[in-house]
Amino acid sequence: MSDLNSLNFEDLVPSQSQYLAKGDVGEEGMVLTIKGFRREMVKGDDGDEEKTVLHFVEAVKPMILNRTNSQVIGTVTGAKTAGEAKGKQILVFNDVTITFGGRVTGGLRIKKAPPQTASQPNNDPDW
Repeated sequence: MSDLNSLNFEDLVPSQSQYLAKGDVGEEGMVLTIKGFRREMVKGDDGDEEKTVLHFVEAVKPMILNRTNSQVIGTVTGAKTAGEAKGKQILVFNDVTITFGGRVTGGLRIKKAPPQTASQPNNDPDW
């Protein structure tokens, strides 16, 4: 049996989610390249719901988008449409100041990626 005393609270009850979570990226975040967007059925507390999901070129889980993050993508990439955002890089990070239900919970946020070599857009016709 492993010693649970050495685990941080994020690791104490690990998430098996198929979507990106704050613990996957940490406060420093990850620079990720936008592959594309899809509408997908996502399991929620009140049953299945259709959500927009952001997929990345890198081998990481996709991210469920909320209104704030979808608007920030346009702002930080300069893209006017989802199609124009393909191939653009963003920094996805855990913003520890996000609140939910009157509690500080943290959550995924997006900001401009630091300057570096950008990946080429994925020309996959399914995206």
